[in-house]
Amino acid sequence: MTEHLTSDVADITYIESNLTALCQKPLHFKCGFYLICTQGRALVSTGVQQYALEEQTELIFLTGSLLQLVEASADLKTRILLFPQAVFLKAVLPIDTPYYNYTHEHPCYCHTGDARSQRTWREINLWMDMAQMLFGNDNPQFRQQQAYNYLQSLLMWLFNTIQEKTASKKPYSRKQVLFYQFLQLVREHSAQEHQVAFYADKLCITPRYLNEVIAQHIHGKTPKQLIEEQLTAEIKVLLNDPKLSITEIALHFNFSGQSYLSRFFKKHTGLSPKDYRVRLTMNN
Repeated sequence: MTEHLTSDVADITYIESNLTALCQKPLHFKCGFYLICTQGRALVSTGVQQYALEEQTELIFLTGSLLQLVEASADLKTRILLFPQAVFLKAVLPIDTPYYNYTHEHPCYCHTGDARSQRTWREINLWMDMAQMLFGNDNPQFRQQQAYNYLQSLLMWLFNTIQEKTASKKPYSRKQVLFYQFLQLVREHSAQEHQVAFYADKLCITPRYLNEVIAQHIHGKTPKQLIEEQLTAEIKVLLNDPKLSITEIALHFNFSGQSYLSRFFKKHTGLSPKDYRVRLTMNN
């Protein structure tokens, strides 16, 4: 099983993985990420959300996301497609926004046992077979055009599966839509924006109403707590990079200085950034 997970790629990359690389060292993928689980079970985290993977599960993040393996069965197998943002932005232009919105709100889907869903699952594996054939070698000839044509065709095909995936779902209420939009904004902006007011403004609602939305969907948690959970997960990703100093990490996350980052991180993990790095070294 190949293990070459990286946070970004210059070309479309096909990988088979049991995700163990994401257990001790989570990655924040800058590239798009499309995963299917072909065997076993796992629980993965994006920081603010967790997703259960089992056989015939899809997980897709078109614009990248933090990903960490929380737990997994010994027989876990996944097939992964990584695609650079430049190729994605070109390929997605003619595709309707409903697909883009749907994948942001519902990145995880588990196939059902009906004939239509099972046919779709077989076809997904054919798309992965094609990716393995086209991008699993070092032949650069026509690579750029192949990448664009493949990804655009795949996205168009995936768009046509939305009706199947939403057939049994009830229409979402305004609060449900706001909830999913908030989580997406947190995944995208928590590294730089730490205040609830920023997200409420993006959603065109008041911070008080945002608190009401979150309370309805996640009992006992506030928007501020979710933002800080995501931020903590993002900090852990950079602490895994020994080339970065604590001061550099503090600046990256818009903290006023190293001491502010250290107080924040210790409050949420019980460890200072330095102690966290020591523990990482001992576990490796």
